[in-house]
Amino acid sequence: MANGESIEFDTELTVQEQECFQSFIEQCRDRGLLERPAGVSADDTLDGLSDEITLLRFLCGRSFDVPGALQQLKEAQAIRSSAKTAEAYDSIDIDDFEHLRGLYPHWSGHRTKKGLPICTLDIANLDGPNFASYHTYTSSQITCRAITSLDYLTRFVLPLCSAISDRPNPRKPVSSAVYLADITNLTLRQTWSLRGYVQSITGLLATCYPEVVDKIYVLNAPPYFPRIWAFIKGFVDPRTASKLVIVTPSDILTTLLEVIDIESIPERYGGKSKAQNGRIPPVDGLQGLLGIDELPDGPIKWIMKEQGNRAAVAVGAREGERRTEELGPISIKAAL
Repeated sequence: MANGESIEFDTELTVQEQECFQSFIEQCRDRGLLERPAGVSADDTLDGLSDEITLLRFLCGRSFDVPGALQQLKEAQAIRSSAKTAEAYDSIDIDDFEHLRGLYPHWSGHRTKKGLPICTLDIANLDGPNFASYHTYTSSQITCRAITSLDYLTRFVLPLCSAISDRPNPRKPVSSAVYLADITNLTLRQTWSLRGYVQSITGLLATCYPEVVDKIYVLNAPPYFPRIWAFIKGFVDPRTASKLVIVTPSDILTTLLEVIDIESIPERYGGKSKAQNGRIPPVDGLQGLLGIDELPDGPIKWIMKEQGNRAAVAVGAREGERRTEELGPISIKAAL
């Protein structure tokens, strides 16, 4: 890869799919799509940008159609370049980043039974004062802020979850997430006001984050949700829409227990997790992984270290001063 990483992983691909994947990588290289993006430091890993796991997601999302995957990757990189998202991830105000946790799906600190991270979004945060500032930004600024927030999953969380071995297939990297979207009290009025937001985020997920969504559980769907869905489905990418699971209040716990242990299900749904939506996620086992007890606020990324190791680094800015703080003395092997 462009930063010297060579990631070996159990992809469960057929021989034909493996050959297709190698052809895709070679054509990406020939077209300059594996070059380090502007704003990405020399020691930054390329997780979520152009590493092999990300490239495979783009190819799978196009059902191994190499020309289609090449075009989509080119479009995704153009969106990132135009909005200068790499620079924004390193320089965003930390308090501003924390505000975005409530506006976009963010990791709860928990994982499913298969080891996939669980991301949550409460529709209540997309109304009133918390959401008022969203409409003050330009289209380019909205795209930049959304990608900066969503990149926390692909640039930090997914590699972290890949390094945790207590899952059914620890040799296979974790490359997708399960989403819990709570739509309690969603009204037709709010749905109308959110049409731009829905179109923006689903479009970004489809173009820049193909196959990151494993399932989206839409929780506490009101009886009139079919009317709401009839209105918004035209704004939602069909591939993303196919992964929605609509869950009524009475079925939430039973449905979630099929894929999530009760300790990782939020208390509000009958589980035992005290994690709160929009807050810094509490993560068990961080001391053994990174040598720290809790994650810091703001964005986090991975950098390459000596002897093929990697380390997590907290970035962002506080009161105009950029930070680059390595999180603890423990590094994780690059071959996840």
